[in-house]
Amino acid sequence: MRRIDFACSLSLLLSLAAGGVTHCAGSDQQRLVRRDGKTLICTAHFPGWEYEDCGTDSYDLVFTARIMAVERAPSSGDEDWAEGLKGLDATPGGNLRLTVEPEEVFNGHPDHTLPIFAEQGECFPVIRVGDEWLIFAQRRAKTNEFEISYRASNPSGPIGQRTEYVQRLRRLARGDGLSYVAGEVDYPTYDSSLIYHSNPQPNHRLDIKNETGKQIYSVVTNAEGRFELGPVAPGAFHIDANTDSQFHDEWSDVWGRMVTRANGCAFVRIELEINSEISGRIILPEGYQYKKSEIGNFFPLFYVDVDTVGGKQVRGSSIEDGLKFTVRGLAPGSYIVQLVNYAGKDWIKVPVYAPGVTETSAALRIDLGQAEHRTGIEIRVPPEALKAAQ
Repeated sequence: MRRIDFACSLSLLLSLAAGGVTHCAGSDQQRLVRRDGKTLICTAHFPGWEYEDCGTDSYDLVFTARIMAVERAPSSGDEDWAEGLKGLDATPGGNLRLTVEPEEVFNGHPDHTLPIFAEQGECFPVIRVGDEWLIFAQRRAKTNEFEISYRASNPSGPIGQRTEYVQRLRRLARGDGLSYVAGEVDYPTYDSSLIYHSNPQPNHRLDIKNETGKQIYSVVTNAEGRFELGPVAPGAFHIDANTDSQFHDEWSDVWGRMVTRANGCAFVRIELEINSEISGRIILPEGYQYKKSEIGNFFPLFYVDVDTVGGKQVRGSSIEDGLKFTVRGLAPGSYIVQLVNYAGKDWIKVPVYAPGVTETSAALRIDLGQAEHRTGIEIRVPPEALKAAQ
């Protein structure tokens, strides 16, 4: 779902050693936000498939409010991840402290005037004194103060941009015993600096069925990639987002069950990946017999790496049983496909072997179109690469 970088690749291998499953798609990703003549680096955590309620349970306070004051807050010291992005002439999005005056309350009991800590508050839509906002606030465990967090993909925002949220909360407040299923659908792309860009997917159909499968609903996302189903009887639902051949929801079979309760709403964020593929197999020198890894069913000496032509890693794949590999979710573009020889935590420092050669400049280059599948690729391992790896 998200790009698999070297750290994620290593995590996948370690999870095999432990006999468990890891979902590297759930990771911190960086966005660039341009605001008032400067560029901010904003980080957010994106699970590949996650659902929660629409504010009635998962947040301590949900209310509309008028912004009474906006101040800069001290750095939390969590911006070290931005060091590697200094060349972008951008700065980490700063924290803010807000003073708000609650108006319409949907959950909790806020004070008449309430301070709110906004983690990476500069990354939210512009916050001005006098603006009306819909606030989803949670208590911070360390300080016990209320917070909205950009990193946690907090849905707070100006009422003008959250009209459907407010309308839904008002319907839930009626207490008629019914429920709603709502959500957002998008897919990621990365620019030349591998900065994440979220692309809402409009007009995307989703098929939603109840747990018995006897009742099937079809909904379509709006221009902002959002959808809503309801009112419906509460219960368990399964969402199928694989309705467009150009995109694929890789994790729906794993995480695709949602449960709503009476007078409640389940909210899901679905991230699609482009339905593309580069796949093939590794061919070893004649007479060489490889031994499978002791911690999983894959070839332990190499990893298939897909880079941009400029040399930036985009995605990758371990080499599975039968010496086969598959890399999915690639945007249209030109890529270099090569083998990486790893050795524990030092693997990023050891030589890279392109298909059939020992220099990246002579590697296999693939020009990939939208949702294109390039299969049957053969990567021949040079004998000298095996000697070095062993």
